[in-house]
Amino acid sequence: MANFATFVLVAGILLTSATSGIAAPAEPVSASATAPAPIPLFSNQPTGGTPKDWAFQPVRNAPNPTKYALVRDDEIGMTVLEGSATAAAGALIYRFEGDAQVTSMLRFKWKAGGLIASSDPRTKAGDDYVARIYITFASDPERASVKEKTENALAQALYGETPPHAALSYVFTHKAALGSIITSPYTQRVKKIVVDADPNSVGKWKSFSRDIYADYKRAFGEEPTRISGIAIMVDTDNTGETTSARFGDITLGSRQ
Repeated sequence: MANFATFVLVAGILLTSATSGIAAPAEPVSASATAPAPIPLFSNQPTGGTPKDWAFQPVRNAPNPTKYALVRDDEIGMTVLEGSATAAAGALIYRFEGDAQVTSMLRFKWKAGGLIASSDPRTKAGDDYVARIYITFASDPERASVKEKTENALAQALYGETPPHAALSYVFTHKAALGSIITSPYTQRVKKIVVDADPNSVGKWKSFSRDIYADYKRAFGEEPTRISGIAIMVDTDNTGETTSARFGDITLGSRQ
């Protein structure tokens, strides 16, 4: 098990696990107070394979792994990331460090390939998404409950690293109202924010700009810890359906 093993996705949710791991990317890159977070762009990479410095995270017990590849999108004329899933789950994760108050503006775009008819964002059985982007926040011993401290100590002993304190997940689902904040059915430490709820979005590029500092405070009612990573996911392991999505460049910079 490698150092980044504590960023484990169980049925598509960022959780702690003592039995699953991830191949670690390079040591986390830090964003300065003036520079944007250095998330590698998809548009300046060759097609084929997965993006540089992003690591694939399989989901334990998923029937199949989600397939990710860099492809050319003729509509916008650039290289994008495509994820496709048939009864599948798995994520791409990029690790970096940043101050949520300084590098707070997350900008991204995606194109949903199809709806998941039997999805339900409030249940484990329906917890599948055409597209979602996670932002994870570093562990903070002062905020951890007794149970979390025990889990963190175990993870530290096993993997040399503690799991994230919390995560925001920006999702596309036509089964919840736009702007809804939904607590993960797996853990209180993950809050899902519905940024696209329009079924007519399928097949169209949609662009988003989110203030993750404001979103975190609204979702969790507290100040965020430092940003510790980002993850992209397309999954249908719970519903068994087939879908896909394309993701354009993702940037994280200051409000200015």
